Amino acid sequence: MSNKFTTPLLSALIFLTACGDNTATSVEKSFTTENQNLSHQDREYQLLDTRIGILTFENDYLVGVPTEESRDDIFNAIDFQRACQAYIWAVPMASFYAWKQSFYDMGGKDGQIHYFESYESKLGGLTYNTSTPYVLSFFDVAKQAVLITIPTNEVRGAVHNVWQIGLSQMTEPGEYLIIQKGSKIPANAPKKAKVVESDSNYVFFGVRLMAKTAEQRSKDLGNLKITQVDGTPLSSNDINRPTVGLDGKHPRGMAYWTLLNEAIQNEPVHERDRIMHDMLRPLGIEKGKAFSPNERQKALLDEAVVVGEIMTKNIDFSKTGRLEQSEYGPEGNRWEIATASEPNQDRGYGMDLDGRAAWFYEAVTNDIAMHGMDNGGWGQVYLDNYRDENGKGLEGGKHYTLTIKGDVSYAETFWTVTVYNIENRAIIKNKIKRADVGSNVQGTEKNEDGNYVFHFTPEKPDGVAEANWVQTNPGENWFVYFRAYSPSKEFVAQTPETILPNFVLVE
Repeated sequence: MSNKFTTPLLSALIFLTACGDNTATSVEKSFTTENQNLSHQDREYQLLDTRIGILTFENDYLVGVPTEESRDDIFNAIDFQRACQAYIWAVPMASFYAWKQSFYDMGGKDGQIHYFESYESKLGGLTYNTSTPYVLSFFDVAKQAVLITIPTNEVRGAVHNVWQIGLSQMTEPGEYLIIQKGSKIPANAPKKAKVVESDSNYVFFGVRLMAKTAEQRSKDLGNLKITQVDGTPLSSNDINRPTVGLDGKHPRGMAYWTLLNEAIQNEPVHERDRIMHDMLRPLGIEKGKAFSPNERQKALLDEAVVVGEIMTKNIDFSKTGRLEQSEYGPEGNRWEIATASEPNQDRGYGMDLDGRAAWFYEAVTNDIAMHGMDNGGWGQVYLDNYRDENGKGLEGGKHYTLTIKGDVSYAETFWTVTVYNIENRAIIKNKIKRADVGSNVQGTEKNEDGNYVFHFTPEKPDGVAEANWVQTNPGENWFVYFRAYSPSKEFVAQTPETILPNFVLVE
């Protein structure tokens, strides 16, 4: 094909070539080597039809250079793809910093003890449970060492770094000294304190109060201490008890990148993350430099934050068939193992990139005790479900049932089914101010067959016990966690009688 044209005409030809054939699928049109060869004056050109658009090369792409016009398009494609992958890579750290910011927005300070017990106080937290009280705090060990006193073995939890990798479990009473990695142990530190080194500056501390009585839980809370090494409280503020929780989800728009930049500036760079820092540099995010993106960078980042979240959401809500570690039950079963990331975020010879994105998009922290399916059956098991028996999303305006066998042991302690919003991955906000059903919920009834039938719908069906129903909201999807505390051996082994059934749409 030979033709005379100017650069604008070439652009127009490229556009027409790209739009000319609409019959092929997106996959079929993603790349082809059957391209047009063009000549202009003393130059030969090749048009290459690719997934990222029509690209032009002098001579052809094997022996020629990209035209200046295509050069910019290619760089934009490179930087856009890197921004999308950076979103996925940064999900655990961005979640950490967003969660920390929500505490500030609720009136909290670094080092302060925050207490969450009621339904209202837990609104906004990523997949908080509604069964046990939380005691949480954030602090910066780059400023000073921190001493935590755990009063009893009924106060259980852990400390995590900024990537939400567990640094140490806290299941035994005693003193725990948290210091920056490589720093010296203070001379006045208690001799019997367990020393925990953090490879990030900010550290998250979280425990559950497991005592059975409110009186004992209150006593345990009073005896739990977060102090400087000399015993001075790390925060002069009293316990923060939010009445209504605020969203801790990842921000959207340019706020995501601003938050990510804040984290990058504040935190040390881990060796395994250096390549991602290199990918962020052309987008205006670079450690040691101010984040001031130009118009080109803003345009790429504004789009990438949307596509990046879409990619992350797809990884999270479609783990079956993609993440082997989340497979549960026989083919056609819609439940998945929620804890898709190893606690240390390593998998085989690589990193748990998709697994940790899936988990930390909807949840916070990761500890071996949360992996009951893999750790030999102790601690907890977390299953999630986003779809009904036909693979359709669980819609808030429709009526679904879930039938749990009443004569099967799923957990030695108790089990729950908790409903969460898709939009902020937090407990559903409804008029009845309750998000869960389960073996621990008072008033739960069995049917005449001895099974639990739970209903999920905007209005309670006639004849259904209040405790067997969770109110959902029209116009939005929702999902659930099934938590088994001290799971039974049969449930961990996935014996046929313990396999959870699908949600059934009531027509």
